[in-house]
Amino acid sequence: MKRLDMSDRDDRGGGRPEVIALSFPARADLVALARFTAASVGARAGFDVEEIEDLRLAVDELVVSFEAVQAGGTIHLRYTHDAGTVTIECTVEPGLRSHPSEGIAGGELWGGDGELSRQLLDALVDEHGREQRQGRPCVWLRKHRANASA
Repeated sequence: MKRLDMSDRDDRGGGRPEVIALSFPARADLVALARFTAASVGARAGFDVEEIEDLRLAVDELVVSFEAVQAGGTIHLRYTHDAGTVTIECTVEPGLRSHPSEGIAGGELWGGDGELSRQLLDALVDEHGREQRQGRPCVWLRKHRANASA
């Protein structure tokens, strides 16, 4: 497995986690921003190419699982990198087209029954979940860098 060389990164944080916040209108064409940021954070965490691709796919599923791109509003992502672990949290601020009966504002966090989303995330990341935070649904995932045994 080839690891990306991040020898030029700035690690002066003194062991503090790096946190990146990204917010964008809930539009399908902008979800690429979430994937690109996930790849960048994964590279900074020392993930190999396959781990980065898993993270990209997982963040895509995280955003799409909200059905946010159909309802409008704003997607808020928080990426945290700490000692080879990346945590990504996603919340959605409902837009004008949202209605309490639609998935985002109504409390259904995975859209439909959500089984396929859960299975995909099970395969791609180490941990994932959903919860209510400050009255809004939040979905999150966590991926740990594999031990370098080679």
